[in-house]
Amino acid sequence: MPSDGYFAFRVLVGGQALPEYTMEGETYVESNLWTPCSYQQEVTELVNGEKEVQNFPVTPYQLVLKLGHHSEASAFFIYVDGVLVTKVLLEKGETRVVRGFQDRSGTKEFLFALPRFARNETDKLDTSRKSKVGKIEIVRKTGSFVKEEYRPMSDIKFHQANKKDAHTVTGGQYTMSTTKKGRYLNRSRPYEVKLKKMWRIENEVGHLSVNYRMGHTLEEMGIELKSMDWSTRNNQRASSTTSIESDNSVVEDGEHHHYLLTTNVDQIKQQPLENE
Repeated sequence: MPSDGYFAFRVLVGGQALPEYTMEGETYVESNLWTPCSYQQEVTELVNGEKEVQNFPVTPYQLVLKLGHHSEASAFFIYVDGVLVTKVLLEKGETRVVRGFQDRSGTKEFLFALPRFARNETDKLDTSRKSKVGKIEIVRKTGSFVKEEYRPMSDIKFHQANKKDAHTVTGGQYTMSTTKKGRYLNRSRPYEVKLKKMWRIENEVGHLSVNYRMGHTLEEMGIELKSMDWSTRNNQRASSTTSIESDNSVVEDGEHHHYLLTTNVDQIKQQPLENE
């Protein structure tokens, strides 16, 4: 799993860690849209003023983060396709599952999906984001506790990459998967305030990333795909996790939910990092 000896993370589908492949210094996972955890999603969009209906498979995924026992408590900033989607605080030795996009209405799934239709000629991603499509990045920062304070959750502005964006990224050479928001995993009342721990963020001390690609793309890169045993997948509801939100140099720690850690994730928890 991607690790710098102080923290590590993996991409999960159905609670299981996806096989990882390394090539030219980059780590890759397969964004498979046809797993037992995948489902069909029908979306109606306005394209140049006309309704277009898409019905395609999507796959929910999660992220599991582990902070080493000899690492100091840290804030983790999670970026998907170039967008900051959530933040979490981890104490030393802690492992956490992050299940999706967190905003004032609740938690929505991370979904592997095909790109959407472009709504019009001006519908496109910022140039700075295009090189980040198909990439998950985790940035670790140190900090210190400031205070506890009641604050509302904020909304996350995440726009899925469209077909034109994907074509620009790939040069039309392969079909690209993207990430989009899925179903609600839990709901909260809009503008609900929660008691949150406020942190003052200090230094960036770590940065890890994983690229996700369709299976045929990885094979064309010369990668031999590994099979997965889906018989142990687990989607039961379990305990809570935390997210944090930044206000300039201050970060706050809130609460949301995750699902039961499977044996696979428990193995990740027990796996030592290089500096342990």
